[in-house]
Amino acid sequence: MIWVSGIDKRCLWFNRPWLNFTGRDILEEVGDGWAEGVHPEDLDRCLKTYVHHFDARLDFRMEYRLRRHDQTYRWIDDTGIARYAPDGSFLGYIGSCTDVNEHKEIQSELRTRLSEIDGLTRRARAAELQISKRTAELAHLNRFNLAGELTATIAHELNQPLAAILTNSETAIALLDSSPPNVEELSEILNDIRRDDERASEVLKRVRRFLKKAPFARKDENVNQIVQDTVGLLSRLAASRETDLATETASGELLVNFDQPQLQQVIINLILNAMDAMSSVPASNRKITISTTRVENSADIIVSDTGAGISADIVQLVFEPFFSTKPEGMGMGLSIVRTIVEANGGQIWTEGKAGNGAVFHIRLPLSGT
Repeated sequence: MIWVSGIDKRCLWFNRPWLNFTGRDILEEVGDGWAEGVHPEDLDRCLKTYVHHFDARLDFRMEYRLRRHDQTYRWIDDTGIARYAPDGSFLGYIGSCTDVNEHKEIQSELRTRLSEIDGLTRRARAAELQISKRTAELAHLNRFNLAGELTATIAHELNQPLAAILTNSETAIALLDSSPPNVEELSEILNDIRRDDERASEVLKRVRRFLKKAPFARKDENVNQIVQDTVGLLSRLAASRETDLATETASGELLVNFDQPQLQQVIINLILNAMDAMSSVPASNRKITISTTRVENSADIIVSDTGAGISADIVQLVFEPFFSTKPEGMGMGLSIVRTIVEANGGQIWTEGKAGNGAVFHIRLPLSGT
């Protein structure tokens, strides 16, 4: 659902998905009309967030409940991006909204299902096929959970080409009104619109590939390339959390026989855990390093951070289901990571370095060894 506002903070336009969601026509929504659908308990916070960021010309992201056409309230994730004309003048904001009500329900369902799956896998260790099926389901659920945490990054990647398309379209309309219209410039604008459309399409393709539910598809994958791709996916999130995300990859290819989305999922889990662990560290000292190296017939992936580290008394517990040091943590992230790594013939361990950051090691057999 997309909305556009002008320089006076009032909304100028809503797209059809927004109107279909609210069940109202655009004349009811423009100006401040859209606020009538915001839940009374969320309205004050919603407006304060919007006005504060608008006045400061800052991008924002917030969640609030919006009334749907059936009169039920649904949780909405709203990201706003400042718009500028080609000459740099401020035009207002363009926003992208996503209904995240199901995601919040999934969080609750996820806790129940993960508990059930963990119990089933423990009782069925002798059945290799059963373990593989449960592991695939567990990993798929966790990918949805990770996608929820990456929503802001994905929305930002989509909003940039969408905002560029809107600006270029407005410019093209203005050129068409001129006499005679500048055909060469119009052609350039249309090429820009096509390029930005392809950028948005590629983002959606990456997300679909990551979320796709499929059985294990193990094949030879280059660890170095997967690390680089994963760091690229998380670069915007790292910047927003003021964290330095660095890589130190081994020379040449490190080929391992692994399911690519699951290996990427393992690395994302470890990086997000590291970001959380450094939330109380001064921004200038936040650094995560993902390095790769060859150790005899194995490829090692090492994820280290500069957070508080892991004390020796809990270092053996961090991979256990439902163990978490975070107040609201489910305690399943590292358990899922270990399950995925071991299901693909690898090992994972961590070093207890309380006060000096945490270091996680993943060791995978090289293809053909």
